[in-house]
Amino acid sequence: MPSGDLPVWTGRLAKAAALTAALTTMVFCCGWGGLAFEWHGFGGSSTAAHQGAATLPARIGAPSPWTPDAAEAPIGAASVLYTSNTWYPDESDWLAGLVARSDDTYRVGQWSGAAGMSSVLSPDGARLAFDSGIADLATGEVTAWGAQWGDDILVEPQAWAPDGGTVALLAGGWPDPGMNNGTTGLFLFDVATGTPREVARLGRVGALSGWTAAFSPDGARLAYQNGDRLSVLTRADGTTADVPLPAGARLAGKGAWTRDGRGLLVVSGAECDCGDHPIRWTVTTISATDGAQTGTAYTRDGIYALRVLGWWPSGEPVAVEYTPIEDAAPTVFDKPDSQYDLTSQNNIEAARLINLGTGARLTAGDELGLAGDVESIDVADDVLARGEIRPGSPPLLDVDGIVLALLGILTLAMLVLLSLGTWQLAAGRRSRL
Repeated sequence: MPSGDLPVWTGRLAKAAALTAALTTMVFCCGWGGLAFEWHGFGGSSTAAHQGAATLPARIGAPSPWTPDAAEAPIGAASVLYTSNTWYPDESDWLAGLVARSDDTYRVGQWSGAAGMSSVLSPDGARLAFDSGIADLATGEVTAWGAQWGDDILVEPQAWAPDGGTVALLAGGWPDPGMNNGTTGLFLFDVATGTPREVARLGRVGALSGWTAAFSPDGARLAYQNGDRLSVLTRADGTTADVPLPAGARLAGKGAWTRDGRGLLVVSGAECDCGDHPIRWTVTTISATDGAQTGTAYTRDGIYALRVLGWWPSGEPVAVEYTPIEDAAPTVFDKPDSQYDLTSQNNIEAARLINLGTGARLTAGDELGLAGDVESIDVADDVLARGEIRPGSPPLLDVDGIVLALLGILTLAMLVLLSLGTWQLAAGRRSRL
């Protein structure tokens, strides 16, 4: 071999590296929006696997582009429902992510609605109420709400009764942010008969999905936001009593009732000099009969919104807290021109489940990736009631992981070509000396 020539294997390595770099570049340039990055559900069994005792995964993450379809490969029962609009480049806010009740099986469903705001899991995690109906997670089949609501009516499930037999729904025209120029109906939907019963007409600004309705622990009463007050419906006789609210406060979420059924949690926000996002949220316990403040108050600073899901066995409330994207404008409940932004995932960077008493994180997604992979969360009531946490193993190759892997491959291929080129130049110079 002449002194200026490299070993034969280096040429083969250079060709392989060049081909790898070319193919990787083609995936980036031509595959974006294609098979490599959009969701194309694949695999899974048509018969749902048995799910054991409910546990909460401490870590969850964006589904991979080939996560099985929950309609074709049912998950059986879920511990967590989560949503985001950053999973795939063709948007993801019309998809639902599901994590199994007792293991780290993942599924994606074409069941739209921000988790916990307009789509909610049944107490046992076996069904999912969303804008078009109720999905049976053991079979993948969907039962529509019925013909009483047409395409021009937005249906937003808010909460399940503890026995799983009734769903509280908001149903009305599509909201015009900042305009209280219409009403939205609050309905109790009987799952067995498929019959809705309207229990109230709410001003459209007051009917804010995620912070509107909560069933009492025994299911006998329904508390709901009714303008600047709470109304408590006794289901047995249909009577309603109003409860005054602190200024600027509203029902804290579907888990707002205290465990003894005597109190309600309400949440309010106020501007403050307290971090990157200047809002302080306060959750207060009030009497369910006269609105007097009782019990503990909880505060969280610098976050975008706060919503209570239920209670941990130790006695502290469990909440979802949302962090904002960098340029999100601060807003609170008493700003009718912007309060609907609180329900929009477009302004949310990440959502996590926390113990509101201690501030400890219970469930969170990856906040170090290219985009927030968890922007809203709902958790089955049975999971919170058991209070057991498993480590959680989110999908490794979500879109972020694929992008980083491709960048790593491309970088390595280019380094190989650069090294071989430098070696070739150096060998050529030595041969001329």
